[in-house]
Amino acid sequence: MNQSLFQHTKQQEICPQCGALLQIRYGKKGLFLGCSAFPQCDYLKPLHTTFESKVLKELDEVCPECGRALQLKQGSFGMFIGCSGYPDCHFIFHEQETAPEENPEAIPCPDCNKGELVPRRGRAGKIFYGCNRFPQCKFTLPVKPQHQPCPTCGNPWAALKKQTENHRTFVCLNKKCKCVFDVEGVSNA
Repeated sequence: MNQSLFQHTKQQEICPQCGALLQIRYGKKGLFLGCSAFPQCDYLKPLHTTFESKVLKELDEVCPECGRALQLKQGSFGMFIGCSGYPDCHFIFHEQETAPEENPEAIPCPDCNKGELVPRRGRAGKIFYGCNRFPQCKFTLPVKPQHQPCPTCGNPWAALKKQTENHRTFVCLNKKCKCVFDVEGVSNA
């Protein structure tokens, strides 16, 4: 039998930052090569290149930076419009921010009482409200908090739970209260 079939053929790679050997490691996005001197050296090298986005549709508009066609893509954080010339061109269309909200009053975070609730965009592109002290505070709400005083504790902020033609149901944002209350008569707000 041929001995060369059973010879050690493993190639060792050296870290370009510190000169230590690279090791195969497993992370949340799959296998990668990491420096054996971690945590002193944080060098990483992906084992395989994967595209983070998938093309959903070719658009008729052109990229303002390079003139190539724009595409509707699905990425790690939801859908977006980007240049078809990626990675040569990194243009991504960002939606223009809407007009400032009619209620400039800051909404205090009911969980930590130090931060404020701000709108954020989730992976699927939906808006939710979370504390601006993230990751120290992980409080989130799926709907915009409304200025509606709680009849039990007097907290000025509540979340809309249900709405019909003639009444709305709210939940108090005070984590010690969590009172569910109805408000008769719906205004067009």
